[in-house]
Amino acid sequence: MKKTLEKLIASGSSNKSLYMATIGMLVGYIILFIAIQFYFDINKLINHDKDLLQEDFLIINKKVSLLNTFNVLNSGFNEKEINQLREQPFVSEVEKVIPNRYKVQAYTDGNKDFPPFYAEMFFESVPDKFLDIDKSQWQWDTASAYVPVVIPRDYLKLYNFGFAQSQNLPQISEELASKALISFLIEGGGRQIRLKGRIVGFTDRINSILVPASFMNWANKKLGRKEKQAQVSRLILVTQNIEDPALARYLEDHNYEANTRQTKPSRLNTLFRLLLLIVSLIGIVIIFLAVLVFTVSFRLMISRASDTIDKLFLLGYNYKRIARIYIRKYAILLGMVLVGSLLILWWLKQILSEHLLQTGFQVEAGINYRVIFFGLILSIVLLSINARNLLNEFKRRAS
Repeated sequence: MKKTLEKLIASGSSNKSLYMATIGMLVGYIILFIAIQFYFDINKLINHDKDLLQEDFLIINKKVSLLNTFNVLNSGFNEKEINQLREQPFVSEVEKVIPNRYKVQAYTDGNKDFPPFYAEMFFESVPDKFLDIDKSQWQWDTASAYVPVVIPRDYLKLYNFGFAQSQNLPQISEELASKALISFLIEGGGRQIRLKGRIVGFTDRINSILVPASFMNWANKKLGRKEKQAQVSRLILVTQNIEDPALARYLEDHNYEANTRQTKPSRLNTLFRLLLLIVSLIGIVIIFLAVLVFTVSFRLMISRASDTIDKLFLLGYNYKRIARIYIRKYAILLGMVLVGSLLILWWLKQILSEHLLQTGFQVEAGINYRVIFFGLILSIVLLSINARNLLNEFKRRAS
């Protein structure tokens, strides 16, 4: 009886516009799902080995001018300035970058693998939580065999592709550099101390030669210049939003500056999220237009079958029973759109995963469960809205 009723109603209807609406909704679903899936995939890829300093931290210093050169202005931060920074709403934490207050010379005797080396240099120290290295070797006390050192990875690149090539010296890998012992001669207070050092890691975060805080405090106390009020010239500033306009305005107003390269990942992330938001909005607009076409198509189907529907009302059929036929048809089409869009998304995800794997990036296989959940919720909402509209339409006709 049910199939006969469906055939009777469908006999006066045209499904062409309905199928066009289905295709439109399928396209909208695919675009929206791609944007959501890519958001989770790329966001996870970015945060898999999250660079803490580049995402949420800034190393700041005062701008250097001619007045600093003639010692008219002090380039260090005093406690009042540091406390003012801590009180700002866009700042979560402020830490000092501790410099050495003694002279440092580094040299190696050289061998077949490692060329002879001599340089005047400097040390700085930061809290351990900011380091992106294996901290198992990042301890020092007066009984230690060597001083652990972390250097910027860019320094090694400058040597390999600048100095080494110009001087016809061998290039040095990170592994080889980590095996070499370096001799340090530190001087201050009329005394000299010779120590061995070893590179235990390379950093992309802080553009400085780093040593443990325990060594820095010991050396500054033993050999450092005696200053009435030692000031630091650089600070690590922790912020919830590195692109906060209030932060940029504060730095500018107080003549502070930060390494702009640190803000690039955050700006790229923001641009990436903006692009995905635009793509998502395009998908939503397409879905919205498809829903409108669906609504118009169903109203047109009802209008074309109005004579048949009116006769069924006269025969005593309940409006809900007739409305369910259209609701069921809408639900089937919506289910086909949901399943079809997820299958196409899965296929596209496989292609993208293989391409990213070839370029050295690995993303999780399959569709993120939140995309499926969102698709189900969206479909249920659309079905509920249209089901209620169809019930109201048939109720009006039956009255």
